[in-house]
Amino acid sequence: MFTYGALTRGAGIDPRALTFAVLDVETTGLRPERGARVCEIAVVRMRGDGEVLDEYATLISPASPIRNDVYHGITDTHVSGAPTFPQVAGDVLARLGNAIVVGHNLEYDQRFLVAEFGRMGLRLQGVPALCTMVAARFHLDRYTYRLPDIATLVTDEWPAAQHTALGDTRATGLVLAALINQAPQRLSWYGPAPVPLPAVPPTQVIAPRPGQLRRGSEGWLATLTAWLPLMATPPAPRSEGLARYRALLAHALADGKIVADEAEQLAIVAARAGLTQTTARQVHEQFLAEARRRAEADGTVTPAELRELQRAAKSLAATHLIRDLEEAAAAARSRRNGPLKGWRIVPISSDQEATEAKLVELVDLAAEHGATVATNVTKTVRLVIAADETTDPRIKRAHNAGINVVNIEHAERLITAAIASASADQGLFGSREGEKVAAELAGEKNQAGRRPAWYEFWRANQLTADQYRMLFIEPYKDADDGTDDDDWDV
Repeated sequence: MFTYGALTRGAGIDPRALTFAVLDVETTGLRPERGARVCEIAVVRMRGDGEVLDEYATLISPASPIRNDVYHGITDTHVSGAPTFPQVAGDVLARLGNAIVVGHNLEYDQRFLVAEFGRMGLRLQGVPALCTMVAARFHLDRYTYRLPDIATLVTDEWPAAQHTALGDTRATGLVLAALINQAPQRLSWYGPAPVPLPAVPPTQVIAPRPGQLRRGSEGWLATLTAWLPLMATPPAPRSEGLARYRALLAHALADGKIVADEAEQLAIVAARAGLTQTTARQVHEQFLAEARRRAEADGTVTPAELRELQRAAKSLAATHLIRDLEEAAAAARSRRNGPLKGWRIVPISSDQEATEAKLVELVDLAAEHGATVATNVTKTVRLVIAADETTDPRIKRAHNAGINVVNIEHAERLITAAIASASADQGLFGSREGEKVAAELAGEKNQAGRRPAWYEFWRANQLTADQYRMLFIEPYKDADDGTDDDDWDV
């Protein structure tokens, strides 16, 4: 099926402008010749410069019980209602065509693709391909070339969602982008050019699995959504599955929080609904918008309703939809509890338009920071603001009561000083020096031009074909299981 090329330090084509189709499959066993089938597939199309063009992922019904879920977490429940391989073949071929197919230990994926396409009577040949495991062996002197280890080496982060097709495909894409764009020596593509593949009618039927759910700091649904494929042209969700997803979502949010079991159930139903990253976000935002409309139906969003909306918005990763409500509530709290809390101010207007405008602006500032604006002079008034030329009788009452009467300029100095003093108060543990140290450390972490740690494993010279065979082929040629140790790390 594949004709392999290489990333070489010699002459070749600049790979940064080429299109790559990064591939991964999860399977029901190790040997397709013994009946093992594909139960999940993912393809990420990207340019060599690292820009992702499209993502595709779906569970696949293998037409046989799954007995090895301990490796990849896929059970018969997950693939219930998922499309079969012939149903997704057209969508897969469309994403593999006119690109260089990439995989980590790609020979493993190839055996299964040959078997699956073969059942459909398709015999693909001459498809250009690159194995990132082989590429890493040629250029890096390491003790292990498993995908998680190589991905961690070049990205400084342990890859998430291992043993999910989309998670491993994304990790492989990061390895590919690092080799092409960050290697200490420029690498070129030496191999066949991309070719079109046979056209099989696409169905757009998908059942993406959000793998390895984690609550994290952003909540279960944010993780669920992030591990769905970001498709360039996402298909519409299946109506029956979508209705079940929305119903389950309402049930999960009824108590204001989502727990692990509920997140797993939502992931299963999301796959059956055919949700993608884009359509899942749309569903979540529509769900919250409908809840907001119900809260606003009587003209007032109560504090209890706002708390419900806030909890739901956080779970749905859609806080931007209620930000205006939160800002209004925060402004009200700020006015009640601001630095001028307890200040009652009586502004006395002037006949002069310019003076009046300045007085209104000053009073608004005070109110925003907690002051209460009054009209009558009483014992609780703290400050009377009046223009010099006014003869309002309230001024005399204020003087008689010992209340401070000031002009606009003096009042402005008093108010802004009080606000500034409160802003400067850092509490018991505030530290300007600590802020400075934190900023310095952040700068050190993000400094440009730092030599990547993985450069120390860069071979002085890339391996020759004979050297590669002696190191990685000959020692294992007598192995009787026909598999590589990396088979479950693709």
